Amino acid sequence: MFNSLRIAYRNAFRNKRRTFLSILAIAIGGFASLTIGSFVNSINQGIQTQTARDSGHIHIHKKGYFDFGLGKVEKYTIADYEKVMATIKQSFIFDKISVMTPILSISGIAGNYSKNASQTFIGVGQRYEDQLKMQIWDGYGIEMPAPDTPIAAKSSNAYIGRGLAINLNLCASLKIEGCIEEKIVQNTNPIDEDLTDFLEEEKTSDEARVSLLVASSHGAPNIANIKVDAVWAKTQKNLDDMFIALPLKEAQVLLYGEENKKASAINIQLKSYDDLAAMMSALKVLFKDNGLDLEVIDLQTFNPEVQKVIGIFAVIFGFVSIIIGLIVVFTISNTMTMSIMERFNEIGTLRSMGLRRSMIRRYFVLEGSIIGIVGATLGVVLAYIVTTIINKVGLMWSPPNTAVETQLVLSMDSIAMVVFVWLFLIVVSTVSSLLPSIRASKMEIVDALRYS
Repeated sequence: MFNSLRIAYRNAFRNKRRTFLSILAIAIGGFASLTIGSFVNSINQGIQTQTARDSGHIHIHKKGYFDFGLGKVEKYTIADYEKVMATIKQSFIFDKISVMTPILSISGIAGNYSKNASQTFIGVGQRYEDQLKMQIWDGYGIEMPAPDTPIAAKSSNAYIGRGLAINLNLCASLKIEGCIEEKIVQNTNPIDEDLTDFLEEEKTSDEARVSLLVASSHGAPNIANIKVDAVWAKTQKNLDDMFIALPLKEAQVLLYGEENKKASAINIQLKSYDDLAAMMSALKVLFKDNGLDLEVIDLQTFNPEVQKVIGIFAVIFGFVSIIIGLIVVFTISNTMTMSIMERFNEIGTLRSMGLRRSMIRRYFVLEGSIIGIVGATLGVVLAYIVTTIINKVGLMWSPPNTAVETQLVLSMDSIAMVVFVWLFLIVVSTVSSLLPSIRASKMEIVDALRYS
């Protein structure tokens, strides 16, 4: 076998110019595949980082909430969420958790009576201090800067989307740049006596305030007037036009009154994304052992857009790999065909000396494999050099689903991707040389010796 490799190597580099061009074509193909793959990998990590910062990796709900909870708030909330969190903290799995925090989803109508403006809203009650901790997660080490979040850890006020602030005519109060308020139409609607004092407070205040009207857990309407600290803009316009964040305690009072304190979910942010599957299984076992009627939802389920975007870029990577594979096929086939045409006499001589057809095939297949190995290895080296240079330059861009400009980092830390591309190019090169080698092995000795 060693002699076969030595002979194949010598023959592969007999025509150095043609072999060099073939190796270069394979190397460029490998470089392109790995660079695009690194970019796709970087996008995937950026999207997952943003999702983990916004809402964690795992959501814990009461069973049925994910499917039916939006319309039945009281039935599908976690009444003893503090006890559930304490149970998790006492378990061995808590060491893998970065942040664990309860949230409460609410919805209703947000109004600014003094300026005759109202808008439906989707809100979330949360612990601001926990949310700020979640914003610094960088489990992939891509150094994505934490967003310039306006929330303050100890704030007792609300934060609203930029679109909602505009719809409620709070441009001046919140000093929103580039925002023009609609002309105010005097509100002449009669006011219920019970709301007079409440709305008078809103009209006389220079602060940005909103009135939130929600249906309480018992079905009766409940209303609160809350100060708005700042705009917390969201990347999706439909969410930005309806978003309100307020302290968890304030949201609980709106929905349940002063006594009952419940949460619609417990969000968990892991230290490492690699622990997701193990944590999902461990939490399910923990809840079953403790008789807790809870379900565990991962980030791909509660945020399916993440998987869709990742899937799109995976298809792009696959399509590019197929195109590169076709280029390698034609390149190696052409190289082997030209090599065979130049060596008709040599093939005839070898066959007349008793060399079997299988050995002829082996020589040419080994030549294609050697060219593929050299080209694929050179492509990997080029990709590492170029991605390192790009990462050092510090180019800036905004990944999908995020408004934060971050450094472009091409991530080649996926050994599986590098090995896949390397092996793919070698296999394609080997298979491409198979057909020309079969044609060479089938040549008749007399016909081959006629060429000189």
